[in-house]
Amino acid sequence: MFKKLLLLFTSLTICLLGILLSQPPSLPTLSLPAPLDITNIPHIVHLTEDNVDLVRGVRGGESLVLYQGDVVTGTLDGYLVGLDPGSLEVKWRVKCPAGHQGRRCRILGLREVRGELFGVDLSGRLFKFQSGQFEWLFTSDAAGFFNDLVVHEDMIYLTDSFTSNDDRKLSMLQRFYSLQPDGRILSYNITSRKVSVLADKLYIPNGIELHNNNRSVLVSEGSMYRILEVDIKSGETVRVFSRTLGAVDNIRRSAGGGYWLGVSTGRTTEHHLSDLLARYPRLRYLLTQHHLSAPLFSLFPRLLAEQPRFYKADNTGVISSVVAGDRRVTDTVAFSEVLQVRGSLFVGSPFSHLFRVRLE
Repeated sequence: MFKKLLLLFTSLTICLLGILLSQPPSLPTLSLPAPLDITNIPHIVHLTEDNVDLVRGVRGGESLVLYQGDVVTGTLDGYLVGLDPGSLEVKWRVKCPAGHQGRRCRILGLREVRGELFGVDLSGRLFKFQSGQFEWLFTSDAAGFFNDLVVHEDMIYLTDSFTSNDDRKLSMLQRFYSLQPDGRILSYNITSRKVSVLADKLYIPNGIELHNNNRSVLVSEGSMYRILEVDIKSGETVRVFSRTLGAVDNIRRSAGGGYWLGVSTGRTTEHHLSDLLARYPRLRYLLTQHHLSAPLFSLFPRLLAEQPRFYKADNTGVISSVVAGDRRVTDTVAFSEVLQVRGSLFVGSPFSHLFRVRLE
């Protein structure tokens, strides 16, 4: 406890000195969407020790897909693994090679299409996995952070959460709370291998899913706590599809209609750090644009943690149901993706264990 308090005091001292000495650039005051009231949203299941099975050997399974009968995910230590959906045993494990300049591989998005497995990793690479081998389709020439993807016909649409690069070694949390619109959606043509920018100036675009109209994609704009509908021909934002109950990670269609939303950071009140920093741009700059403030931000996931939840939205974007639980059961408050496999839900987490929820 003493070390944490010392770390907090040191970080606050640095920030106060920054306020006195620095001249930050002019930043806009922002307004975030009002949080949703979850009081009357039905809970379809509560996560307990009786219906949750942790997969102890798999941490950081951010994206999940059913591939050749196995539940496949990536791990924190850079492996692609396949699990038996019944016994939860790891059947196979393949190491993902490091990226450009030794950037480690961390698989963040996976998709199975017509028997083929596609994915993206945080070092800015798009790949196809087959016969136990990674085939690299495209590597970003920018400081990319590829986060998720969706495949439609001959096109792959993928999110690049931020593109700005500098030597300040900012943490992911600092980038999230900086509220800088430097993310984008890329499109990749599988046949021609041509890469284009579909949309840009987005706030930490994360999960992406094809809308059921097949003419647009749904994109989680994480740090603005909303999901946008973006036209896949023009790249224009059609509308705000949904306000969310936190920072939505991945979006996946549900077998019964609607969409599963994994939430990595809850926000059910306007008394949230994001709202404070949106209203005070000078404070936002000083806390999020210096690597010496990173230790302070490392405490926020615990200090601001809400009850772990993930959600289901209907086809119009309305939050229709909630799944909630105890972090002592799920081992995390951050959920990234939900995969429905027969009578179970497999739930991924950016940092902790994958787990299965038995619905029957």
